[in-house]
Amino acid sequence: MDVSLYPPVFMLTIASVFGACFGSFSNVLIYRLPRNLSVVGPRSFCPSCKTQVSWYDNLPLLSWLLLRGKCRHCQAAISARYLILEVAGILCTLAGFARFGITAEGAAAAIYLLLLLNIAIIDWQHMIIPHTLTITGMVLGLVFSFFTPLGLVPSLLGLLLGAGIILAVSYGYKLLRGVVGMGGGDVMLMGMVGAFQGPWAVPAVLFGGAVMGTVYAVTAGKGKVAGEAKLPFGTFLAAASLVVLLAGDWLWATYLTLF
Repeated sequence: MDVSLYPPVFMLTIASVFGACFGSFSNVLIYRLPRNLSVVGPRSFCPSCKTQVSWYDNLPLLSWLLLRGKCRHCQAAISARYLILEVAGILCTLAGFARFGITAEGAAAAIYLLLLLNIAIIDWQHMIIPHTLTITGMVLGLVFSFFTPLGLVPSLLGLLLGAGIILAVSYGYKLLRGVVGMGGGDVMLMGMVGAFQGPWAVPAVLFGGAVMGTVYAVTAGKGKVAGEAKLPFGTFLAAASLVVLLAGDWLWATYLTLF
């Protein structure tokens, strides 16, 4: 399909609708994946009265606003998180297309950002990164590489480099300290990062994630970091990936002008 035949406003509207729908589905993913529950069934239900949510009460953005954040049946409050994630889904898709245009590269960036959104929230809340999301991301990154300037070989090299570095660090830490330094979720996440962004982005994302994680650890620990403290490193890696994807070129150019 030649998207140039359609007005940009129309394509961005379609992208926004997709983003809102994925944001709505993110509520399901974020709740069910950490609990090893099926994301296919059963249908969404009110956590208070257990009544299944009808399709017309499950429309992204509209339903929450029309129901004023309450269940139609029992009037229990529905968390604003549902609405926030739907808006975040729209922002992810628009950011991808705004950065790379209405192209296959823009579509890849939009889907990549949507996956990062879910991974960041799940790791922050549960300290785990579901392989369902990262494996899906790695596969999609490789598939999209056929249609973007990245290309299959750099995408595959990025996947191997991203996963390989984290795996090496984790086992190196285990040899020194006797415990695994990072979980398998971080390994798979960096594989996904490399598949979407290529091998040259891997060091930048690792550096950015480490800086963010360190700043958070020091701030949360009021200047002190416990030796055995655990951090949702995937959340910081996801945030660094977003920065590198959307502003990496600008940051690198700024760095070169300064030094």
